[in-house]
Amino acid sequence: MASKQTSGAAWAAIAVVTVLVAGGWLMKRSEVPAPAAEPAPSPAANPQPSSTTVPSFQTASGASPAVPTLPPATTSAPLPLASPAEALRRVQLALDGAGTSRDMLDAASMLSACQGADMAAEHMYRERDQPSPGGQQLQRITGLSSQERIRLQQDFQRHCQVFDAATIARQGELFKRAYDGGARDAALPYLQWLAGSGRPIDPELRGRLQRDARQTAEDGDFIALTSYSFAFNASTLGITEVQRQAYKEAWLRIQGLMSGAEMERASRISMADMEKLMGQWGAAPSALSADQQREADALTAQVIDAWRKRQGKRG
Repeated sequence: MASKQTSGAAWAAIAVVTVLVAGGWLMKRSEVPAPAAEPAPSPAANPQPSSTTVPSFQTASGASPAVPTLPPATTSAPLPLASPAEALRRVQLALDGAGTSRDMLDAASMLSACQGADMAAEHMYRERDQPSPGGQQLQRITGLSSQERIRLQQDFQRHCQVFDAATIARQGELFKRAYDGGARDAALPYLQWLAGSGRPIDPELRGRLQRDARQTAEDGDFIALTSYSFAFNASTLGITEVQRQAYKEAWLRIQGLMSGAEMERASRISMADMEKLMGQWGAAPSALSADQQREADALTAQVIDAWRKRQGKRG
């Protein structure tokens, strides 16, 4: 039986998820061309709330293992705001039905980020005390120390104090409004929120969300690729092991294209550690056959090509 004590490998991998999935500096880089290893803007430079999501880690039976995780459909990046009052105003406008579908998605993402803010800070403390290869490389690229990232997260936690539990609990209806209104990239966070809510999901809606979310990943969206890379219960998000392998490999290679070979290597080490840990609960990815691996390789190439086109890259 796996120990209830979280291993260093688990914390290392979780730290990489925290900083790579939700770091505003990397989200920003995923949307614009940039030479490898160019210093990226800090989270404070990201002007709008993001829709980054972090998947839950589950065993094959659907039970959560004894490893710290972020709640489904939560973000862990400090999302900068003009003021707490302005954050409250924007969310309240969305809850009142004012604004675009994108405004709904931004508001839902803000509430989701606040829901996971305390746990994200815990991960950052762990990264400070038990540095991972990914965290060390992140510090070199951004010029931000672990303590500086913690300070940004603490600022965000203070912003989140304007939202009471009842308001945070309404993020689901905002994700729904965003998706129904056609907001780009809303399918995956809405799907993740539904999967984590414990409530029955209409099969037709689930299928539609899964298709739309997969398309987002195959269009080269870095955030969607990150979520799928850590989807150890792949069926929850409606993907096969072949697709997960392809999305994961594309995610790793894209990190190299964006931030250099050292970041890709650090992420591969942390991913291998996490997969080894998940194997203790019988949730490690299944080995692919030769034919499946060829299929995954072809899909990986397609996804990377889509990402390049998204960035305006060629070759």
